[in-house]
Amino acid sequence: MDRNELLKYLDIESGAEFQYFEDFANLVEAEAEIESDVIYELLEEVEMESFREIVHNYFEDIMNTIPDSQIDLYNLLENIKRVLEGLSEAVKNEEENALLKLADELNRFRNWYSCEYTVDCRDLESDEETEETVRDALVNSRLEKITGDSFTYDFERALKYELEEYIMTYADLIAEAEYEEMEETAESDEFERYDNYES
Repeated sequence: MDRNELLKYLDIESGAEFQYFEDFANLVEAEAEIESDVIYELLEEVEMESFREIVHNYFEDIMNTIPDSQIDLYNLLENIKRVLEGLSEAVKNEEENALLKLADELNRFRNWYSCEYTVDCRDLESDEETEETVRDALVNSRLEKITGDSFTYDFERALKYELEEYIMTYADLIAEAEYEEMEETAESDEFERYDNYES
């Protein structure tokens, strides 16, 4: 799949239009063969502040579907989220090779999440066992509350997703950015209270 085919698949005219939750979902949930360099070309045109917010919102949404017993999976997704957010911040700060790393890590996540059958699921009613992607296992978990079906999930193989130490350093960037944003908000609130008092 080349850039034009990816844009057509995402139903957008350019990367500049990649700014909604659904755009990110369509990308990371795609089972098609997509090379990292094609994702790189897409991300070159994406506004990184909006992209970071989309990443945050998407991961928060899927993490809410994780079964309560799967703490390790929750922690893994939290780390992946923070790495992608941190890399987005690095791209915004124009750090060298940050965009290349973001494209690579995003595609790595997509393959693990939507293309690799690493979760063993068992239907408790029929006792049928199937291998699912992490994406489909979490969809099943969400639907259980609606359909009344019951499954057990073994994410052990999926947990073998390794985040290299140098990549994890990008998670620190988002922590710093969040702290700065929190300070700016606190200062703004304090100024507003003072301004209201003076009025």
